[in-house]
Parts: sequence; C-alpha cells; structure tokens
Amino acid sequence: MKRFLLLIVALGLTFSFATANVELEWTDAQKLNHIGKMCKTKNPYNRVEVNDYPELNKTEANLLKTCAGQAILFETDAEEIWVKASYGYRSHNRAMPATAGSGFNLYIEHEGEWKWAASVVNGEGHDSKGNAKIEQPLRVIRRMDGSNHRCLLYLPLFAELTKLEIGVPQGAKIKAIKNPFRHNIAIFGSSFTHGSGATCAGMTYPAFLMRQTGLNLNSFGMSGNSKLQRVMGEILGGTKADAYICDAFSNPSIEQIRDRIRPFIAEIRKRNPKAPIIFLRTIYRDGRFFDTGAEKKEADRMVYVDNLMKEICAEYSDVYFIDTPNQTGTDMLTSADGVHPCSWGYKRWADTIQPKVVEILSKYNIK
Repeated sequence: MKRFLLLIVALGLTFSFATANVELEWTDAQKLNHIGKMCKTKNPYNRVEVNDYPELNKTEANLLKTCAGQAILFETDAEEIWVKASYGYRSHNRAMPATAGSGFNLYIEHEGEWKWAASVVNGEGHDSKGNAKIEQPLRVIRRMDGSNHRCLLYLPLFAELTKLEIGVPQGAKIKAIKNPFRHNIAIFGSSFTHGSGATCAGMTYPAFLMRQTGLNLNSFGMSGNSKLQRVMGEILGGTKADAYICDAFSNPSIEQIRDRIRPFIAEIRKRNPKAPIIFLRTIYRDGRFFDTGAEKKEADRMVYVDNLMKEICAEYSDVYFIDTPNQTGTDMLTSADGVHPCSWGYKRWADTIQPKVVEILSKYNIK
C-alpha cells in the first residue's frame, strides 16, 4: 500500500513538473481583439476613465474599474491555452464564486455556436517566495485537438486587471479575430447586470443575451450602486451607443427613482438624442417570499415603477419599458442567495426579455 501511495505521489509530482515546464509563448492580450468596453481609458481593462468623473464615489469608481462584460477574441491551433494576469482592485462579493469574480471563462465556437469550454481561477494567498498566487500562470484548457479554434475569453467580473497575457505552446499560432457581434449597445444596471451569483463570467444575462442575438453588449453593471446617478447618465450618453438597456430599478429607493429618472434620461439625451433607451422591470427576488418586510418593500417599488414608466414612456420618445414579470421563473430554483440569480436564472432572464429587446431594437435597424 505504501509503495502504491509513493507511486501515485511520484506520478503527481512528475505531472506537475512537466506541466510547469511547458515552453510557452506569451502574447499581450492587447494585440488580440479586446471587446466589451466603450470608453477610452488609460488602463485598457477599466470600463470608465474614472478620474474624469470626480462625482463618482470611491466604491462606484472601483466597480467601474473591473472587467465585467469584457472579453478577448482570438483564434489558435494550440492544444492548450494559458493566462497570466496582474490584478489591481478586486471585490469579494458574497454571492460571487471565485471563478467568476477573479477567474477566466473560455467559450469556443463550435458549429456556429459559442460553447462553454473552461472556467478557471488561481488560489488566494502567496507562495513560498511571497508571490501572489492569483497572479501565477494559469492553464485554462488542455488536450485540444490542434485544429484552429475561435475563442472568446471572458475576463473577471469583479476584478481589475492591469496586465493580461495569453500563453500557448511554442510553435502554436494565435491571432486576433474580427468581432462577430454587431452594433454597440450599452447595458447599465445593478449587481444583476454586473453578474453577482453567476458561476462564471460568461453566464451573466448580458453575456447570454449577447451570444444568443449576436448583438454587441457592453456592460456598465455597478453591483449594488446602480441608482440612476446623474453622472452615469453623462457617462452612458458620452458613449454615443446605438442603444441603451437599463436595469435601473433594482437598487434605488422609490424616492431616488422619482427624483433621478428624468435627470438621468436628460443626461443621456444631451449627448445622444435619438438612441432608444430600454428600461427593464426588476426581477422577483426569491428572498421576499417568506419575508413580509421584503415583500412589501419590493412590491411597493414594483407598483410605483410600473405606474411611473407609463408616464415616462408617454413623455419621452424612444424610451421603452419591458415590464415582463417573473423573468427568472416562479419555481424558486434559480436563487443564489435570495437576491441574485444563479447562472440558470440569468439564462432564463435573457430568454424572457430577448423577444421584446429584439423587437424594439429592430425598429431602429439594430439587428
């Protein structure tokens, strides 16, 4: 038995040694195709140049530095793919698996569809030399067949990157590919839009909606800080997006919604007068089912928003409200923590709103 255990240990050490000594060639991800952001920034992995907007508080600024919704597009014939990243700000969200919050999620195109291929993250802490484990080279996938594959590598949802390299074995090819997603649509919202509770970075509802429609969605998810701030209207309007989708009613109070929605729309309209703005009804949070206080608070806000949006849509041209109820289902099977959906809940959400989103955007020849 002891000999058997020693053999297993020896084999394991040999495997680790061989893996660690793969001769890799590293490519700066900025030489490939970086998608999922609309603002010019000094750090290419920040979503907004936050120093240009002193009105943002520290929490809001840090969240807009994260990589939510961003991805790297490339083609390779490599049999394995690695990443090597340097991190800045990282948030530790209670409803966020590490694979989504700080890790990488690979999709590969197969027969015309983007298929999940891998989701990986390094451990926390430091190695014996004092180096951060999270920044060590990390193999994303191995034992591929060596044929050309078109890859979509999603970046961490709740972390800021300062540098990213993609590694492939020496002799393998890697090159940028053209963005297959059409138009430029800004999608703004709460932790739901940011992706809290998703298993990995490609399983947020904007990511599902993007792959299912072929429309290019750029995330401005702000965790729990999406409160119709005037400055966010300014930022969104400045993108000159073809359209806007707003999960705007999940975080703010009734009073904030009442006071802020018109200034928010006005800030977008100052800079982008005609682009359609689609507001989404917030989802039913499963945690309210047995909690009478949460039930009243959530129900009151939904009723208020439903009535308010009838006024808003009549008052403003090119503003819409998708009021579909129960977007994530009513069977109580999709909640990660009573507030945020799991990945299956986000898939349901994308499926539910997709027909109306597509219908509205098609009026503007966005399809």
